[in-house]
Amino acid sequence: MTPQLRNLLAVYKTTLNSEEFESFEREVNRLLNHYHDLLASYRPGAERATVTHELIEEQISLNSHIKTTCQKGCGACCHLEVEISEDDADRLAQSILQQGIVIDEERLQAQATRQRLDSQWAEGAIQSNRCVLLGDDNACRNYENRPAVCRKHSVVTPVSECETLGGNPVPRLIPLNEIIISSAISQEGNQFGALPKMLAAALTRLRDVQKIHNLDFKDGAESNISPREADPSSEKAP
Repeated sequence: MTPQLRNLLAVYKTTLNSEEFESFEREVNRLLNHYHDLLASYRPGAERATVTHELIEEQISLNSHIKTTCQKGCGACCHLEVEISEDDADRLAQSILQQGIVIDEERLQAQATRQRLDSQWAEGAIQSNRCVLLGDDNACRNYENRPAVCRKHSVVTPVSECETLGGNPVPRLIPLNEIIISSAISQEGNQFGALPKMLAAALTRLRDVQKIHNLDFKDGAESNISPREADPSSEKAP
């Protein structure tokens, strides 16, 4: 489960009577199983990430009456330690390579070497913490393919709470999105980790695959042997 979903269950356990909480917990587990089975029916990687994102966006649309203070160009949360799934990383890396988006590889690798909850992340909006996809205008340069956590995260408090080191931003919580993301990260093999680590690994993996494809294409293009000549058992024409 996501930390937010675990916290919600903990709060309800202390505020509801035992019968009410058991009913609520059963419903949460039913939904977790439902979305787990649904997402399991899609191919791991970019395809499953896309479906997960569509489900999240649907819930955001249904809850649009809950107004947030987030807007294009804020960028404060783009300097935090963000965790994504391997599916998210595959979709993100795939789109970066396909669109030719240039990123600061040196900063990505430096961030990828950090331990979880590294103290450097607590320093806030400094250059070394800056997401490699954040543009000069403080807007995401790959917004269409942003990870699940970036999609569901928004706050209802003033922007100053995000911009001030040690501020107290209050996120908008959509319980079903926490269930959807929990179901996604519970998929077999869908590892969950810091965005820099996951993105760096996905880029390496996809680049290696691309090199193999390029070699196969090159070998095929340079071959002038006809199918008949390539098969010694075939009968040559007179």
